[in-house]
Amino acid sequence: MKSKDKVFENPLGSFYKRSKTSLCVLGALGMLAPAITFAQEASEDTNGDPEVIEVTGLRSSMISAQATKQNSNKIMDGISADDLGALPDRSVTETLQRVAGVSIDRYMSLGDPEHFSVEGNGVIVRGLSQVRSELNGRSSFSANGGRSLSFGDVPPELLNAVNIYKSPTADQVEGGLAGTIDLETKLPFHNEGQKMSFSLEANYGDMIEETKPAYSALYSNTWDTKNGKFGFLADFAYSELSTRNDSIYVRPYFSRDDMPGHEGDKVFVPRGADWRTMHFNRERSGQYVAMQWAPVDNHEFVLTYFNSNYDMRWDEDAIFVSNDITQISASADSVYDSNGVMQKGRLSEPATDGIAMGSDIRVSTQNAKTTDVSFEYKYFNDNSAFKFSLQRVEASSKGIDSTVAVATRVPYIDIDLTGSLPSVTSDPAHLANPDNYVWDFLMDNQYDNSGDMTTASADYEYFLEGSVVKSIKTGARFSKSTSDNFDSGYNWGAVGNWIYNSGAIVSGANPLESDMHLNEFKNFFNGDVAAPANLYAPIAHYAEGFQTGSYQEVKDKVTYVDWFNTGDTWQPRNLEDEQWYNSQEEKTSAVYVQINYEFEDLRFPVSGNLGVRYVKTDNTAFGYLTFPLVDYFGGGAYEERPAEHSYNNVLPSFNVKIELRDDLLLRFAAAKAMTRPDFSRLRSSLALSANIPDDQRPNFFDPVTNEPLIDPNTGLPITPAAEDYRITGDSDYNPYLDPMTSTQFDASIEWYYTDSSSMYLALFTKDIKGDLVDQNVTESYAAEGYPAYDYKIQRPVSEGKAKIKGAEISINHFFTSLPSPFDGLGFSANYTYIDSESIVNDDSAPKDTNGNDYDYKLPFKAISKNAYNLVGIYQKYDVTVRLAYNWRSEFLTSVGANGFSGTIPLSSGGYVDSNGEDIDWRLPVLNEAAGYLDGSISYQINDTFSVSLNANNLSNTVTKNIVKQTDSGDHYSAYHMNDTRYSLALTANF
Repeated sequence: MKSKDKVFENPLGSFYKRSKTSLCVLGALGMLAPAITFAQEASEDTNGDPEVIEVTGLRSSMISAQATKQNSNKIMDGISADDLGALPDRSVTETLQRVAGVSIDRYMSLGDPEHFSVEGNGVIVRGLSQVRSELNGRSSFSANGGRSLSFGDVPPELLNAVNIYKSPTADQVEGGLAGTIDLETKLPFHNEGQKMSFSLEANYGDMIEETKPAYSALYSNTWDTKNGKFGFLADFAYSELSTRNDSIYVRPYFSRDDMPGHEGDKVFVPRGADWRTMHFNRERSGQYVAMQWAPVDNHEFVLTYFNSNYDMRWDEDAIFVSNDITQISASADSVYDSNGVMQKGRLSEPATDGIAMGSDIRVSTQNAKTTDVSFEYKYFNDNSAFKFSLQRVEASSKGIDSTVAVATRVPYIDIDLTGSLPSVTSDPAHLANPDNYVWDFLMDNQYDNSGDMTTASADYEYFLEGSVVKSIKTGARFSKSTSDNFDSGYNWGAVGNWIYNSGAIVSGANPLESDMHLNEFKNFFNGDVAAPANLYAPIAHYAEGFQTGSYQEVKDKVTYVDWFNTGDTWQPRNLEDEQWYNSQEEKTSAVYVQINYEFEDLRFPVSGNLGVRYVKTDNTAFGYLTFPLVDYFGGGAYEERPAEHSYNNVLPSFNVKIELRDDLLLRFAAAKAMTRPDFSRLRSSLALSANIPDDQRPNFFDPVTNEPLIDPNTGLPITPAAEDYRITGDSDYNPYLDPMTSTQFDASIEWYYTDSSSMYLALFTKDIKGDLVDQNVTESYAAEGYPAYDYKIQRPVSEGKAKIKGAEISINHFFTSLPSPFDGLGFSANYTYIDSESIVNDDSAPKDTNGNDYDYKLPFKAISKNAYNLVGIYQKYDVTVRLAYNWRSEFLTSVGANGFSGTIPLSSGGYVDSNGEDIDWRLPVLNEAAGYLDGSISYQINDTFSVSLNANNLSNTVTKNIVKQTDSGDHYSAYHMNDTRYSLALTANF
């Protein structure tokens, strides 16, 4: 727990608290390597043969990546995977975080801080998530509504290298505002003759206590024939992963002056606290085939096929507060800190029969697939080079996010935030009694998305001799992308003890014990916190069987009472109904010219490039405008909603490299970059809604019985009029969004003092325009045959700005001059500093629960001010050991995310008051500074076989969320603990 005048815990604190298994693995990583190495040395000394060192494995990969960076004509970094298994991380996403200036977030979605992702999700380059992804230099994407290939979907075993470009050139395809990450797959011409390899692996999570398999196989060969050189390569990889994540949440604090024992004093009390556990399972497979043909030395044809399949399911048991903050009271013996912030005590609701809470089972499944078929032709002669390529990408993503909940009213919630980890629980006897639950709600989100892209590009380069201008390069690229999406949105429906729209729903029966399962939260947080109370939640069948009638089974257990004879009772949505359909088409045309120059006769040779790229984008979108279910406003009618939008961008770029010495380089870069909005943001759909505000419900419903009030004159229920409804439209879409642009400058100095050791310092700035912010407007809509009404609409607009400046420093070093066996030691270290400021409009600015604005410099989302990586390496003879620690300081995840926004009645003094004036509040949530320790050790058994042990999250890091509040100060809002993962792999190369 943190108040505004307290200091957060040492981010390395959790490093020293490990499970016994982690300690054993660390011991193995630290002690086994020297033992094997000394044994190897003794054997060689006995033979008396001269020492011959073949540089392979991790050090070889680092040498290759360093050479690529040194010879590049732009600022970049790289990761090489020359040998199968040289990337020990479980995903490409995890590997990328080792690079200076690159970090990852660990949430299912960055705007949803409540759902943790064990493998990491988004990739951020120099503080920005707008990263362009490439597959062999060509665009690729996943059908998740974005424009990038989900790096977690790609098996690292299929890759030859990963290149991270931080300064663009004119010949690069546009779209990487932060940078471009190119996944380079293997080609048969990379090796002469035949090569075969395979790997077998088992991975284990210590919290979920499950072991899952992984395996891969590769075959590659080349043949010299009278018709030229042929090459064929086939690669296959498959892996499964199971993990568990436990979470505790402390809800936002509200200002009170009526707490027992503190009447008249200003204190801060949370709405409540809750807990949950999530099981995550995924299967990932990839298939890759490449064929090359060089009929003569200066002609080459390449055909590649890449296919990635990603299947995921997570199940969550959660209890969550759904109470009224105006009714919450803290016990008189509660403990408050010097700022009046509650630290320990009991929460209850004396005026009600308990604190309203929900308990749910949530099942989310996804199947994502990306297929990329590309053809490339290359030709060169003495003075020119030509390349032509065709590409077809098809992607799909289909899934269901299904929640079934029961409700209960717990007598109290006990919280204790005085320790490093919280204790949150409730009445165990109450929660363990199935009779204390009633059916609550159903909610689903169904989606079935598909997209495709066809591109054609041609590049021509003419080389000049005896001139400062070494070559002139020009080219053109055309693409057409289409997207067809069915998305039902999140469809919430009450089936129990709630009032729904204009009718009441009364529970016909409590759920049977057989309808639920009891979660005992065994080994919660690995036993590091007191176990929370057991709770009942619906069995998984009701959530996972959505498409086979399980929702109807729940509905059949309750009785709907349609008080106003409207027929408006909640129904599941049919994903095939056309109102949930939207489509998009995008055409882009780009041309560029680039001059590559070199002043080689200067004291310090200078080289680089200067170019400009012109891009035209045409977007069309088609969706539906859906009216509220209430009869006054259209009764659920819908109508077509087409849209068109076009824009042009001119993108100049300049790169210069100065060779101060053969091993010392100075670079400068200046460019304008752009990125288009995600396809999911460009949909034209808009769903309007109508609800009776809470402050109007007493006019129509009895606050105790929830039954409708009766008009004494007619004997009938009092019916709401149109003006009694709040009519709104909340949309994440806007088909008229413009691209984000950045004017950026980079400088770096790079020292390559050996073939495997280097260091560099880089400085950079980005001035960003067109970031997405929310805007509230009033618009008039009328369904056919109905009058027009004014709706309050919230949608994203391209009006935000941001400024980013930062620095990177990196060093890779091997101690080759030390006496044996210490000449196998090495390390890699890098540090990144970024200062950012996000400039948003009033509709997106944070506002505290007391109604006050923030005197807070809002950072750009997902940017840590400080981040570093430390990697210790030992490679000698047949042993390679790596310990890698990754740390980043706090970063903003969201403003006003689910659970951190709402409306609250306040008195004139800013205290919670049920008779006060309603104010909207939205809180900034940050991820606290955190570090993760990973390790690996491998042993080369002979020329063919090697064995490796890998471990992730050896430090058992607890990821914490920080909610920023003004008077009450910052405090932890969530705690997440996930598995330490181990894998044992056998690899063979022939």
